[in-house]
Amino acid sequence: RRMSSSSASATSSTEFLSNNNGGDNAQDKLIDALNSVDSSSRGWFSKMRYEWNLLIVPKLPTFRRHISHVLFFLVFPCLAVAAVLFYMFDNPMAGNTGTSISWWIIFVGARQAITMGLTWVGQVFWVEILALRSRLFNTIVGPYVSLAIIQSSGWPYNICFWAVLDFILLFGNYPFPRHWLFWQNKLDIFNANNPVKGVVNSNGYLRLLFTCIFVGIAASLKRLFLAVYLGRRTVAHFNAEMEKVFAKMILIGEIAALAKEIENKHEGFRGTYNPDDEEKMVRFREIILNDSCSSADGSPKRSSPSRPGGRKVLNVPGESKGDTPEPSQGPKKIDQPGEESPDTRASRQQQSSFLDSSTTEGAEKPVYSSSSNVKLMNLLEEWEEPELISGSKAVATVKDLVNFRKAVSYMDDKYPFSHAFGPANTRELTISSAQTVYDRLMLAAGDNQVLPFSTLAVLATAPDGSLMDVRIKSLIRLLRPDRQGNLTKLDFVKSIDEVYKQQRLLRASISSSNRIDNAFEKIVNCFFYFFLAIIAFTILGWANVWTVFLSFNTFFLGFSFLFGAAASNYFEGLLLIFVRRPYDIGDRIATSNPNKDTSPDGSSTWYVDNVTLFTTTVRFATTNEVATYSNGSIAQLRIINANRSPKGIVSVLIKFGLETPFNKVTVFRAAVENFIKARPREWIALSGFRATSVEADFGYVEYKIIAQHREKWQNIGPILQSKADLSSFILEVTKKLDMKYESPPMPVNLSATGSMNIRGLFADDGDVEPQSGLRDVNVSADDLQDVANLFEVRKD
Repeated sequence: RRMSSSSASATSSTEFLSNNNGGDNAQDKLIDALNSVDSSSRGWFSKMRYEWNLLIVPKLPTFRRHISHVLFFLVFPCLAVAAVLFYMFDNPMAGNTGTSISWWIIFVGARQAITMGLTWVGQVFWVEILALRSRLFNTIVGPYVSLAIIQSSGWPYNICFWAVLDFILLFGNYPFPRHWLFWQNKLDIFNANNPVKGVVNSNGYLRLLFTCIFVGIAASLKRLFLAVYLGRRTVAHFNAEMEKVFAKMILIGEIAALAKEIENKHEGFRGTYNPDDEEKMVRFREIILNDSCSSADGSPKRSSPSRPGGRKVLNVPGESKGDTPEPSQGPKKIDQPGEESPDTRASRQQQSSFLDSSTTEGAEKPVYSSSSNVKLMNLLEEWEEPELISGSKAVATVKDLVNFRKAVSYMDDKYPFSHAFGPANTRELTISSAQTVYDRLMLAAGDNQVLPFSTLAVLATAPDGSLMDVRIKSLIRLLRPDRQGNLTKLDFVKSIDEVYKQQRLLRASISSSNRIDNAFEKIVNCFFYFFLAIIAFTILGWANVWTVFLSFNTFFLGFSFLFGAAASNYFEGLLLIFVRRPYDIGDRIATSNPNKDTSPDGSSTWYVDNVTLFTTTVRFATTNEVATYSNGSIAQLRIINANRSPKGIVSVLIKFGLETPFNKVTVFRAAVENFIKARPREWIALSGFRATSVEADFGYVEYKIIAQHREKWQNIGPILQSKADLSSFILEVTKKLDMKYESPPMPVNLSATGSMNIRGLFADDGDVEPQSGLRDVNVSADDLQDVANLFEVRKD
């Protein structure tokens, strides 16, 4: 019953999270799911009535209010003044034009006011109702026409359609443009008795109307071009990251829906976790332990290094197919260097049998379990899959731009993770809602103190009842349970909080990108409206405008030599910010000379506080000192962006004495590897363990331990804390294994001649130098586990 209750929701989002190449992207599926309207059963008339009741009826009060304001505050007062002049003051003329003053008042104050009112009503109808809210209209005219109408909102639409209405109602050499009520004889003020001469059919009026139409259409097309161009840049820049964030948000919403269902039917769910039924838990643990795609971004995880001849792991004396690691029984002594341990001998025999069976002709290929495959992967050298980049990138369509804008607006909603999760528009509300969801899930955990990860098996269950590995891995990458398949409340809230921070940082990056796009649009507007004004004046018949333009051009040409260098620097900075886009607001960056290598220990970083087309304001991460760069000054520098860098890699150096046996080094490496594996929320893998320097004169061998963290260098705090814990653990293990290296005091040679026996100076006369590796040190695996437990306090 528990599996079938949410199988539909689990199946619906499986395709979304399974990285299929077919179908729509993440945004389209989310927007379609949120904004779909089932209108397949409606007829044409029903659709029209539905659109009328939904879109037109709510706007009718606004129409009535605007029309009443135009009539009572503009049209009627102008008509009253014109009537007074016409009937009481003998209709005075406006100079020698042959047109009366009363006609001008009616023409400008009444008739033009009516056409402007109709223009405003048309803008509300076409833009705010049809283009923005009507799906039927968008389907009929297409996305580009809809976007063009939307972008024309404001003065471009008003002057263009006002000129069109004037062409229809107020221009021409026939009676109607002169007097709308020319056909009646009762009111002489509205017919041919009110004289007018050469206004509605004049050449200047015609040029003015053509200019308004041209300027309105040109401004609308400019807005359309910039909207599509800048929108495609924004979508191309943020679409991949938004898909990842929305995939996690949808998965959190499904978990919240499951928790809500558990709360509603908690009596049926109570005690569903049966410790005797380990099928799901074993499957979860197997994927947690052997997941080859456990990195947060879905990239293949690099296996930890190992040496041929046996892979020694603490607390795992032996493995069988499908079994989970069990603690070793009793203390385990370190083998002598001259002896061969049973694990090493068995591993060597396994490799030999594998090679023999693989080279035998005609032999049947053996079938290996997943544990055997993992062992073979550990025996192979490290290798990462190359990233395949297609030759051409798909251009975002107008539908993608609209969906992207809707997705961004959805991120500002009070319930971004779904209503089942609860309010999450602030961090405090998100943490509170996450705790509520965890408490609901615990209703199905029985007597367990922490949440078993198998409780979420409903979300990873196929319609046939089997578990889907892709869904399990998605849940693991999101929640990061421990190696026993359990999830504490703190870890659950941390996972939700991490997604919330990713979502808010993405929203802030999109907002800062829009600010840069707006600044770029202002620069384009300066050049566009300058040349548009020249063309408009030319259409109006002002031919001397070109003479004025050429005179100003000669004037500015003389000063161009003074600003040439500054203009070049500004243009270079403009290309840096608008084309290269090496950073966004909130990113942690570092600048350095590209001709010199950066420090392997990391770089001093700055937070980007503000970005304009001219300058970049940064804040030193260590001291919070604020500085300002001109964009052109940093265009030639190497810019390291910690937010766009992969997961952080840290290294720790350790020195061992030359007398340290190699089997101790092997046990030390296994202890470090187990320490890293026991913290899947902090570390991805042990990436390297190798000897980097052998100093025989000083009596030590230097090893470098390399590990990859789950955080980027953008979030440097957890990386430094984890590195400190790892360094402290390494120090404690070296003490426990008696591997601590102490630098000998440097001798002082007072003789002027002769050579110095370095090794003889370090030994006393009565000392006998022990043979390497012959000392018997009794160290149990439980002792090393006690050292590892010292670092569990901070996690709790």
